[in-house]
Formats: sequence, structure tokens, C-alpha cells
Amino acid sequence: MNVWTSFAADPEQKARCLSRLREAQLGPDNQPSACAAGGKHRFSEELGVPETLAVVIDVLCWLRQSEGKASAREQAIALIEAIPVGADLGTVPDNYGYWLLHDPQWGIARYCPMGPLQALSARIKELHDKELAGLTVEASEWQALKHEAGAGTDAGEVDSQYLENLLVSIATPLSGIDTEQMGKLCGGAAYLAGEQSKAEYWTDSEQRQLDDLYDAFRLGVEQTLGPRPSAQQTAESSAWIKQEQALDAAWEKRMRRQQRRLWRRWDAWGAKQASLYAAFNGAAIDFLLSQIKLAPRRNVVGPSRELH
Repeated sequence: MNVWTSFAADPEQKARCLSRLREAQLGPDNQPSACAAGGKHRFSEELGVPETLAVVIDVLCWLRQSEGKASAREQAIALIEAIPVGADLGTVPDNYGYWLLHDPQWGIARYCPMGPLQALSARIKELHDKELAGLTVEASEWQALKHEAGAGTDAGEVDSQYLENLLVSIATPLSGIDTEQMGKLCGGAAYLAGEQSKAEYWTDSEQRQLDDLYDAFRLGVEQTLGPRPSAQQTAESSAWIKQEQALDAAWEKRMRRQQRRLWRRWDAWGAKQASLYAAFNGAAIDFLLSQIKLAPRRNVVGPSRELH
């Protein structure tokens, strides 16, 4: 098992990471973890923690924005600040992945319907429980499980098919979950949490109605402005986007008058979904912080002393 030492046991290293994050401009191509590390794919090197935690921090930070009470930057700073200097967070991703999969209230497994999918999730949990208990789980057991899952489930519905694909993709030891799989886990758990009670607020027929309205709008935009310029045409593309945004704002204002009930329903579902994301985010943050607090700590050194 890898041994990790956060911030190389150096308080100044932690201060540098926090300073980068505070000064950075966050965005889709500039995630909080990359900002703290000073670049992409440097998270483990700069922070001294598993790379999979970068995915966790980024997903949770963007979810936070749906609550409207704190920015992604503020939450990212709080999470980095919570990591003690000289801590070994090597087992934190394993425990967090287990929580995402198997927690009774928020875990992905709770959304599996009765039948093959529920049996698959139960089998995955059984092997994960053995792993966390320190018992040997042969690679052949995981291979057999993946083979059975791929051949033996007939998910049918869209959500069930999504769940099946997700479970099969992460049917692996917790210690072997990579950044791509952790991203699927984080995104899947958040997505499923945010879809609860949707049918009470927003139906498939209403979604089709809204989609048809948007399709008509997009067709009108292209007829009015012409095709969108390529990214290489910087000035032209920027001007086109600005005009498209103005048309979009005017169109939505008009649609809100003409389709009052549809937009009231859409807004109500948006508010409900935001509250669901916020609840999931809060629970996830609490669990993550509890695991960070339990992490073993190593010697912390001053700037003039050698690491040990």
C-alpha cells in the first residue's frame, strides 16, 4: 500500500497550494484541484495525496454552487485547509468510494431495483467488505463478477441501464479505483441524488415540450445569425456568441410569458433539484472531513529542517 505525506510535511507547501487557489480564476478548464496544484496532473505531487481526491474535490465544489450559499472557490479552499500537514490520506479515497456506492442514504446501490441489479450491487458490497476487513479477494472473483454482470442483467429502462453500466464499470477493488472510475462514482451518486422526486415536478412530456421549443429557437438563431464561426475566428465567434446570448435572453423572456405553467414547473423542479444536490453535497463533505480527521499523521517540519 502506498504511503502518502500531505504537503511533504511542510506547512509552507500547504500555504503555497492555498495561495494558488485563492488567486486563480476557476472554470471548466481550470478546476479547483489543478489551481491548487499549479497545473493539471500535479495534484498528487504538490499536495501529497492520492490523485483520485482531486476528482472528489472538483465535483463537490461545483455541486456546492447549486446551493447558492458558497462559491466553488470557497469550498475548495475549505477542503484543502482541512487536510492536515503530514497526513497519510491513502485510505480516504477507498472509504469515500465505499460511501458513494454503499451508504444506506446516499449510496448508488440504494437506487438499484429488485432483481439482477440489486444482486450485482450486493455482490460488489460483499467483496468490498472483505477488502476493507483485510481479507484476500482474488482477482478472479472480480473478473467472474464482471463477466456475470455483462451477460446476466437485462436492465431495460434508461435509468436501470445507466446503473448497470455504472456498476459494471466500477466492479473493482476499492484500492484499484482510478481517477476515471472515481469521476463516474462521484457523478453517478450526485446525479441519482438529484433525480429523486423528479416525476412530481417535471415529466417526460414536459421535457419534450421544452426541447421542441429550444429546437425551434436554435433553428431561428441560425437563420438569423448564420452558422456559428469556428473557434479560430476569434473575433467573429465572440461577436456571434454575444448576439446569440442576447437572442436567448429575449426568447426566454417571451416564452416565460407565453408558457407560464411550463416555466413555473421547470423553475420548481430546478429549485427542488438544487436542494437535493445541496443535501448530497453536505453529507458528502461531512463524510470526507470525518475521514480526513481519522488519517494518521507524520512528523511536520519547519522550513529549515530536513523532512523525515
